[in-house]
Amino acid sequence: MVTMREIHIFKRYGIPSLLTAAAVLIVSVWITTKGATPPYSAGQGRSVMKDIEVTYYREEQPEWRAEIKEALFLQDETGSEIRDVDIYYFKSGLSLNSKRGFYDMTDGRLRLDGTVNGRGKGFVFTSPELLYIPSEDMLTAPRGLVIKGDGYTISGRNGRIKDSQIMEVTGDVRAVFY
Repeated sequence: MVTMREIHIFKRYGIPSLLTAAAVLIVSVWITTKGATPPYSAGQGRSVMKDIEVTYYREEQPEWRAEIKEALFLQDETGSEIRDVDIYYFKSGLSLNSKRGFYDMTDGRLRLDGTVNGRGKGFVFTSPELLYIPSEDMLTAPRGLVIKGDGYTISGRNGRIKDSQIMEVTGDVRAVFY
């Protein structure tokens, strides 16, 4: 049983102590996180989207699917930096993976950079950069391309993939068959 004296003591010392403890906790959290940026580092005035899946359809048939872990949009929203990108082309079975890239919303161009890894039916390839040009439905590799398949390796300074099916390597082409 609580007595009136205990209630008076709690009102006099307990409530102010509880409020003081809460204030100290809030201030200490504020001090430790002051100036810290969240892990996505969006920055002021930028939008962030996470875990995005986009499927592009042409004539009611899926043409490609992209899974993007994170997109950081430019302030004017004309483009976005993208991270951890996986793209799959249904028609050819071609898949691409890159840790980072940039999507230009004004013309639909996509740049994947870092190490871009690709996989198709019977081969794999790597490139330091791939550009997608939607008006030509073409992927280009302006900084080199290495293709490895069963019994062969082909490399060159440039490359392109047309209609997600035909691969062409140009510039100082080297082929090894084994």
